[in-house]
Amino acid sequence: MSIKHIDQATFNPLIAGSQMTIAFTDLTADQKSGLANYFAQHNQRFTTQENQDLLQITHRDLETVIADFKQNAIIATDELEAIYKDSQIFFAAGNRSFDITDKPMIHSIMNLSPESFYDGKDHNLKEYLGRIEEQIAMGISFFDIGGKSTNPKADDMSADEEFSRMEPYLKEIRKAFPDIILSVDSNNPITIERALDHGVQVINSISGFDTPEMLDLVERYQAPVITTYNNRNKPTDNVHQSLLDYLDDQVSKLKARGLKDENIILDPGVGFTSRYEGITKEEIAAEDVTKIKAIRAMADCRLPILVGVSNKSFMGTLFDREIDDRLISSLLVEYNMVMNGGRLIRVHNIEETRLMMDIFNTLAL
Repeated sequence: MSIKHIDQATFNPLIAGSQMTIAFTDLTADQKSGLANYFAQHNQRFTTQENQDLLQITHRDLETVIADFKQNAIIATDELEAIYKDSQIFFAAGNRSFDITDKPMIHSIMNLSPESFYDGKDHNLKEYLGRIEEQIAMGISFFDIGGKSTNPKADDMSADEEFSRMEPYLKEIRKAFPDIILSVDSNNPITIERALDHGVQVINSISGFDTPEMLDLVERYQAPVITTYNNRNKPTDNVHQSLLDYLDDQVSKLKARGLKDENIILDPGVGFTSRYEGITKEEIAAEDVTKIKAIRAMADCRLPILVGVSNKSFMGTLFDREIDDRLISSLLVEYNMVMNGGRLIRVHNIEETRLMMDIFNTLAL
């Protein structure tokens, strides 16, 4: 008898977990009969196709199956346990590890840049800390701090100016909330190093990790990363393939510097799309849609994947939504990406996003 996992698990809240297909070959008549009876009783899809028996099952239900098989000796469970373990997806930072296989994690955007396209304003430290406290009470433990807007219309700034916006906040955040995970949203290695020295654990770079300076930072600090496919200044004829090739190259470079799977978060870079003279907003939006759809192929790598579409401009182009009227479209696109493999949802609208995930998980049970 042989058992193998023949496709990548993708998260589906409607069925309360990550669904996968497992192939059984060379079963004895007794084994096949025992499996068919068991799965029929438990409403699991077990079919025969081309000399192999296929089981469609969620990651969550597979855990129950393994426990039942051990107790009832239907078949040996070694291969099933290996499949279960191999299909798990973790995110780890600092001294904390999160199993995000069946429960995607919300990543809170905490802007400190008045130029930001959404939620950009002058910030009061007390109010800022209060927002974090409220979100911790909602179950959020991962926060993204940025001092510079990534809006393509925003001016660049020096590392000194960028970090000066973050420094007083980082000091107080670390003092008040020592257990949360913090990422720094920056592509400047000087800013990033200062943030890491102030207790930030994760580097979120929209420019990826291609330069010696950025890769050296990763190696010295062993800091988990969010690496983004950003082709604003790199137009390509095949965005889908270019995205996959770029992120594959990034994973190789980052692993060579000591990072593990659970330390590498991949971002398809929705919003960080081609910008050149003559390109239309419709063409830009179409490229963003290509990136959104690429997430299913990205899921084959079995690494944490970032869903970062909250309130972005393609929703204005495609759905005629102004910046302050993109909540519903944001939630629906986020849900679609989570269904297809997204595991970390980077959002402005924390309460609504958490409610969305809670509703679908509850209905699935």
